[in-house]
Amino acid sequence: MEGRRILEDLSFGVERGETLVLLGQSGSGKTTALRLINRTLDATSGRICIDGRDIRQLDPIELRRSIGYVIQDFGLLPHWTVEENVSLVPRLLGWEMDKRRRRARELLNQVGLDYQEVHQRRPYRLSGGQKQRVAVARALAAEPGLLLFDEPFGALDPVTRHEMQQQFLILRKQYNVASVFVTHDLLEALALATRIAVLDRGKLEAQVTPGEFITLRTPVARSFLDTLPSGLLDRCAD
Repeated sequence: MEGRRILEDLSFGVERGETLVLLGQSGSGKTTALRLINRTLDATSGRICIDGRDIRQLDPIELRRSIGYVIQDFGLLPHWTVEENVSLVPRLLGWEMDKRRRRARELLNQVGLDYQEVHQRRPYRLSGGQKQRVAVARALAAEPGLLLFDEPFGALDPVTRHEMQQQFLILRKQYNVASVFVTHDLLEALALATRIAVLDRGKLEAQVTPGEFITLRTPVARSFLDTLPSGLLDRCAD
């Protein structure tokens, strides 16, 4: 019996320094697209290439270690310290301890945490915002060329979420890294994206810049735009 197609005719690219936001309702295939990129799922057809190389020709474990991945529920190892969590992939790659420690210190400070204050804590002693900052630092630790974000700020309170979005923009500029960012929050998409890909039941409805998005008349795009207060939409148009 043939299974249901989750994604069909989906095609996009992302360059260094860009953030492609995948925007769609629940069940549109956003998370599946991320999982295909790092081969936690394998595509049944089509090709996915990173730096010109078909990922099917790469070892899946090596591939995943070369990609930073940030998820909504943080994914931190509860029995490890903050420093150990940040250093996970560099440790697997065989970095020396001093190098791992320097990298953890650098990144924790860059994401807005005091290294001396938090590096020996375990995740249960952190707030939600602190945990997500640690997760972002861990994703950057091995200097990946590609970052995947699966609704990373969705569980945070509005103030912390705004702070993390601003931190994301700073880090993107600093590291010039390519990012694919999943969200169902239109305001977040408009704030963070260099391009927005609108997904509808596994198909690409549109792919536009944030400025172009507000002029779309496609069904899913309009359903998102209709959630914005009219005054706010007018300001976006300006």
